Amino acid sequence: MDFYQAQNKYRQKQLKTFLSIIIKLIIFSLVFLIGWWLGNSDKLVLIQENEKIIAQFNEKKDSLERQITDIRLKLKEANLSLDTQNIKNLNSDFGRDAKNLLASNLAKGVPEETIVNALRLLGTNKVCSSFLYKELPVSTQSFTPPRSVLLLLSGSLKIKAEGNINDQSNDNPYFNPIKPLRITFIYFGNNDLVEGNLPISKNILAGKFSVKIKVLKSKVRGVVIVRYQTCKVS
Repeated sequence: MDFYQAQNKYRQKQLKTFLSIIIKLIIFSLVFLIGWWLGNSDKLVLIQENEKIIAQFNEKKDSLERQITDIRLKLKEANLSLDTQNIKNLNSDFGRDAKNLLASNLAKGVPEETIVNALRLLGTNKVCSSFLYKELPVSTQSFTPPRSVLLLLSGSLKIKAEGNINDQSNDNPYFNPIKPLRITFIYFGNNDLVEGNLPISKNILAGKFSVKIKVLKSKVRGVVIVRYQTCKVS
């Protein structure tokens, strides 16, 4: 064997070794890719199964919530029907005081519509605004501040506050917030006076409307806070 033949044989051996390594790498890569694909497939199947279980759970949860809501509504309707029957039953003591009070007010000439609207405003079928707050300067025997009358509801409700009402000799222009006040509510021809310590509450009924008012202490000297909310029967 001459030099060229030996060199050729050596090159063929190198080529076979190189091809063998390439084939092994290809086989290894194929095995790795197949394993990765199978692993991802299993993972995807698990994700899909979990999503299916979660969807079924949420569906059952929504169904149970709807059933609970329906049961509550039916129970509420049944209780309302039972209470109505008891009220209409003349032999029942249920609502006896309310019946007597209703009859007494009708006998005194209170319009039936006024009573009906007032009862409706006590129920839940009404729409109320959020609470609003206004400052009201308080008058005393020695001082009447500017804007001493608070106008609400486009001027249909007027509120005035007077302090130191039991201390005529007090020359202090500022009222004492821990002593009784006199609050005047002027609305629709009415002139209601309420005396007492803060806070002072007042509910005004007018047809299908109501106004909840509460007079509160203020951190500012010489004024009170008027909190009010309007409601309407829907």
